[in-house]
Amino acid sequence: MFRGLTLMLALPTFAPLGPADAADQGEITRAAVARLSQEADAFQRISPSLIGNETLQQKAKKAAPARFRPRVGQAAKTPPPPVWQDRQVVSEYAFVELAGDSETLHEIRKVLSVDGHAVTAKKGEESLARIISLKNDQRERELLKEFEKYGLAGAVTDFGPLLMLFTPSEIDHYGFNFKGEQMVGSTSAFVLKYSQIDGPEPFTIFQRDQPRHARVQGEVWVRQGDFLPLRITVTVSVGDGTSAVREEATIDYRSSAFGVLVPSTVDHKELLGGQLSVQNSFVYMDFHRFAADSQINFNTP
Repeated sequence: MFRGLTLMLALPTFAPLGPADAADQGEITRAAVARLSQEADAFQRISPSLIGNETLQQKAKKAAPARFRPRVGQAAKTPPPPVWQDRQVVSEYAFVELAGDSETLHEIRKVLSVDGHAVTAKKGEESLARIISLKNDQRERELLKEFEKYGLAGAVTDFGPLLMLFTPSEIDHYGFNFKGEQMVGSTSAFVLKYSQIDGPEPFTIFQRDQPRHARVQGEVWVRQGDFLPLRITVTVSVGDGTSAVREEATIDYRSSAFGVLVPSTVDHKELLGGQLSVQNSFVYMDFHRFAADSQINFNTP
């Protein structure tokens, strides 16, 4: 489930394909979609055995103060400029499968520091690895809301596992079209455009605490040569006019030593009524297999 999201991204300009390239587009698309589904399947199986570190940098509008301030002259004709706040949250980060929701992986976090200040663990509080290994579903659900305790705008969750949209059981709900070629850093990539054509809406956006479900569209960037997924973008919109919410994000993935892709960065922006409301930047590092207190061992299939 994806909560409280909206993003506007500046997309690059693609070089047009010549007539000679057109014959290859279908084969490239088929090969890329097959590799995408394989990697999503591996992610679903292996990623719940990993824990990493996440750093969130958020820039968000502060709520307007509920107080009267007299304004005269020209200033009275325009609304006051928005006030922005910056936050940094560092967390332990992992993926869990909740009871009754076996088809979806959710992000789970244990916050370590906020704005450079360490968060003191409560007496007797269990480690994130132990909570996961013991399948403490109640504690896992509590940790899903961990960000909300620290005054962050919009509880943005579950972008890291976006690859799960394209598992073998889900990928037929999406249509793919070849778009062009582009660079990811120094790596050449093919770019596919995807859109949801049927099936349940995978995104949930909360407006005034009311859930609204939406279909998704975006792009998949795959490495030329072996079609390894490098980047997935997503766009979601609900409502219109001043109540419109628009979510877009770019998720970059990298290979890991565990036979599975892991997120490396997520860039997200949220717009309300066409105006930027929240901007989030996530960085992920140091993924490793966790050794829980219960000595549960995970073996890569």
